[in-house]
Amino acid sequence: MDIRRLVAPTSLAGICIAMAPAAFAETIYGTLSGPEGPNRKLMVVCGNVAQNGQADKSGSYRLTVKARGRCVLRIQDVQQDLPIVLYEQPTRYDYEVTKVGNVFRVEGR
Repeated sequence: MDIRRLVAPTSLAGICIAMAPAAFAETIYGTLSGPEGPNRKLMVVCGNVAQNGQADKSGSYRLTVKARGRCVLRIQDVQQDLPIVLYEQPTRYDYEVTKVGNVFRVEGR
């Protein structure tokens, strides 16, 4: 049997797999506590990838994003971007959302 016939297709398959785009989706979850946390809309932004979500009536949320690395979490009516990191394992981010006058504030818990 000619070894070249076995090596060439195997090598080509390896190159195709190595060049394929990464197909991963990472998850963050947590709670938005405080009187202003429940039912609040959320968005995770990672470069040009964005994923929308919403906290439920108890303030719990879970978002899965097709991205990995440093990103930001945006919370409805909050004027600051919250830095987060997405990686292989689901990651928990808990925040307390308060309102002082007409300004919403967020603190990590």
